[in-house]
Amino acid sequence: MTKKAFLALSTALVFASAPALRAADVRSENWQTHCSVCHGDNGKGQTEEGRKKKARDLTNAKWQDTIDDARIVKSITKGHDEMPAFGKKLTEPEIKALAAEVRSLAKK
Repeated sequence: MTKKAFLALSTALVFASAPALRAADVRSENWQTHCSVCHGDNGKGQTEEGRKKKARDLTNAKWQDTIDDARIVKSITKGHDEMPAFGKKLTEPEIKALAAEVRSLAKK
């Protein structure tokens, strides 16, 4: 491979991966801003605020198996019980990204 072809391919790969990296950054930023105060960085809900509000342990495999993605999106969007609604603060793609984050917390 020529140096010029290698540079072109490298540049293309960087730009192609940028949206995925940015999506991960946005998801992480939104988790830190809106979710971690109650659910914690690990999703277990064992923060001081999480214990006060009885935040769900999002890593619980049994809960993860019984809930569908639409319900997670609805909870983020409209809130419930002690959980505030984020539908007016976040875009639909951001909400879906947070739902994916919740799914990623499932214990294997």
